[in-house]
Amino acid sequence: MKKLITALAVVASIGAMTSVQAAESCAAKASALEKEIRIAQHFGNAYKVAGLKKALAEVKAHCTNSSVLADAQKDVSKLEKKLAEKREDIAEVQADLREAQRKGNIKKIAKYKSKLAEKQADLREIQQDLNRARAELAALKK
Repeated sequence: MKKLITALAVVASIGAMTSVQAAESCAAKASALEKEIRIAQHFGNAYKVAGLKKALAEVKAHCTNSSVLADAQKDVSKLEKKLAEKREDIAEVQADLREAQRKGNIKKIAKYKSKLAEKQADLREIQQDLNRARAELAALKK
């Protein structure tokens, strides 16, 4: 199980690619796995080599342009959902803040202002991730 987790972690870490690499992501994933296999062999880590070889076989067997496109679309959809949820969270905190301001509760006002700032920062980060994911998807569709 540990081998599989290691292999999946390597494959997942390959996901952060530029849009040029995204267009060739199946080849890039295979290449990166082959490189990791050579490194693991060099250090005599047989378990890691076995896990990486299994991951490489999975990439070669199942990675296609359509699967890469579907994964990219799934990432965009997931981020859009996350963005909508964060906006709902912000609306709730804003309502709580307005209520605290109406009551004049200084402690709660400070608490909700802090929460609001944190959630707005999260929202900006999610928006940036979504923009990147949309750009990758657009590059794949070309």
